[in-house]
Amino acid sequence: MLTKEQKAFASKLGSISRSRSVGNVFSDWLEIAAIAMHQLPYKSGDLEKDAAFASPEANCLERMKLYSQEELGIFSELLGMTLAAPHAGHGDFLGEIAGEAALLSKRGGQFFTPYHLCQAISKMTFGDVQAAVAEKGLLTVCEPAVGAGALVIASAEEIASQGVDPRAHVQFDCTDISRDAFNMAYIQLSSLGLQAVVRHGNTLSMEYWESRPTMQLLLFHQWQLRQQRSEQLTQSVKALLSEAVTPIPERSLPAFTPDALDEKGKQPKPCGPKPDIVLDRQLDLFS
Repeated sequence: MLTKEQKAFASKLGSISRSRSVGNVFSDWLEIAAIAMHQLPYKSGDLEKDAAFASPEANCLERMKLYSQEELGIFSELLGMTLAAPHAGHGDFLGEIAGEAALLSKRGGQFFTPYHLCQAISKMTFGDVQAAVAEKGLLTVCEPAVGAGALVIASAEEIASQGVDPRAHVQFDCTDISRDAFNMAYIQLSSLGLQAVVRHGNTLSMEYWESRPTMQLLLFHQWQLRQQRSEQLTQSVKALLSEAVTPIPERSLPAFTPDALDEKGKQPKPCGPKPDIVLDRQLDLFS
């Protein structure tokens, strides 16, 4: 059963459809909204515009050409409603709308786990989060079939209930084969301020077509690079002063750094240390 806010969202979405398929309009809105959120730190000047900015921007502008200014205004309202959803106590705001409005892919056997079950799973999965953070400093969580992000949202909720800020002490690595799910998860995890990389790919075949870090993770990487450069400079000065110049080993970023394209134009398999926690569910449904 949809809430009043979710029904209002579905109604506004339907007002745009008219002669179009509501599913296609929803997909276009997801693409535009997700890219808009990804571009924020570039447009605010916090990050320098590069290829990671240019390609999504071109895609977004191309999609926007399909809609009038009035319809794009409604798109903005839909994004505003989505960003406000966590403050109104909603869990999987977009996933529940997609399920109730029959916007999920029946051909692919797609369905989203109800949010109350996600809450139960997260309570059973996470132990003493404070102790884990005290030991590791930063927890890494992998979700190989993220859907719209319900299990990650419930996990962040459980972590917060134990007195740990999930925005500061956890990084999420999420994948889904559905383009719509990829965008829904990106929008919802970004709106919660979580550090995450969301991948459009097939976890079972290890094929990945796009990975998109949330703005929070992008800014974390920028901060980390500055810290590394400062540390390298300090080491260099110490080496010069002691007249013992030694090579400074390179320090790699976490496994969540956006992947570069390989020679075939595809993204390589994600690599790096094993995640601390894997939120594993019915992956055969997404094969």
